[in-house]
Amino acid sequence: MTEHLQERVNRVHAWARDHMDLYRDVLTELVTRETPSDAPERMRPLIDWIVGMMRELHIRSRTFPLENGAAVLLQWVSTDDAMPQRFDVTLLGHLDTVWPVGTLATMPFRIEGDRVTGPGVFDMKGGVALAVYLARCLHTLDAWPRHRTIAFLWTPDEEIGSRYSRHVIAEVARKSRVVLCLEPAGSQGAVKVERYGVATLEIQLRGRSGHPGLRTGGVHAIERAIGLHAWLRSWHVPGDRLWLTLTRIRGGARVNQIPDTCEMTYDVRYLDTATLDRLEHWLVRLQPVGTDPEELTDTEIRVRLQRGTPPMPRTATERVFRQARMIARWLGRELEGIRVGGGSDAAHAAAAGAEVLDGLGVEGDHAHSPLEWMDLTCVPYRTALLAGLVWTA
Repeated sequence: MTEHLQERVNRVHAWARDHMDLYRDVLTELVTRETPSDAPERMRPLIDWIVGMMRELHIRSRTFPLENGAAVLLQWVSTDDAMPQRFDVTLLGHLDTVWPVGTLATMPFRIEGDRVTGPGVFDMKGGVALAVYLARCLHTLDAWPRHRTIAFLWTPDEEIGSRYSRHVIAEVARKSRVVLCLEPAGSQGAVKVERYGVATLEIQLRGRSGHPGLRTGGVHAIERAIGLHAWLRSWHVPGDRLWLTLTRIRGGARVNQIPDTCEMTYDVRYLDTATLDRLEHWLVRLQPVGTDPEELTDTEIRVRLQRGTPPMPRTATERVFRQARMIARWLGRELEGIRVGGGSDAAHAAAAGAEVLDGLGVEGDHAHSPLEWMDLTCVPYRTALLAGLVWTA
């Protein structure tokens, strides 16, 4: 049985290697259609194009409209229009990028040898193209698993925390046994077996305005905030289970007035919910920090901790990762699994109870950077790896 599966995986690898022009065509269509998260009206033409491409492969589609005007696209392999009640394997990805409309003018899509550049080519239009390419391959080789129901789920707002689509992700994940996420691969082609959760911490301090020249009568909110920031930075969690990054600070109204307000915003990354709960418990007891006890009594502090993408625990990925490592070895690769700091739709799927594996998209580097690029040489291997998981995970 294993030898037969290995032979099938190698057959997919050979097909994918020999038809790279098809992959390039799909990638070109995806990247040259700009789809930033904050322009939901630009998602519909791309969704329509994907639906048309997949319809030729007997893949059905359904869209779920979202309150921001965008939509989630769910597709499944079937010979009839009825949507299955359960999915064995769901391939998951997002269609949005961090790049505003017009970026193509300054960051054009280019294929130069095996290197491809352009907005969102690595994160994660290359992964979306990989799924479409896989579908074309399995259809051509008549290699869809007869005993399994395979689905594709495409979201429009992952880059802003999937704030509108997360309920659809959870609903589909609850119906899916395994979810394979096509986020970009890690260094050296590693998959992502564990992810930190993401939260936002907002702190507002109110002091009392006064005249800087008199040096009395005011409570300096910005100085109180600086002291509080030092206190927060000293809050230590062993094993890198949580860290805070100050991402925005603002306060004061004019040059010749002691500022009576200051607001700080922190990006919070946490490995498990219990650790974030401890931080929240500690924040409830947070007090202003300064040198003058009398001034502290005149300082008001408000704290708001907003939870975003949850952590993706290693327990959700262990079994599928073992399967992926075996398939990679059939292809002559040693697959590594890593922990990463960024959030992902795979975490929402894991929180809903599905087994997951993340980072199954393309190889490259510099996501969210003008230097973003992907490596075309990885495509046959990544296509064959996905095929093996679709058959066996």
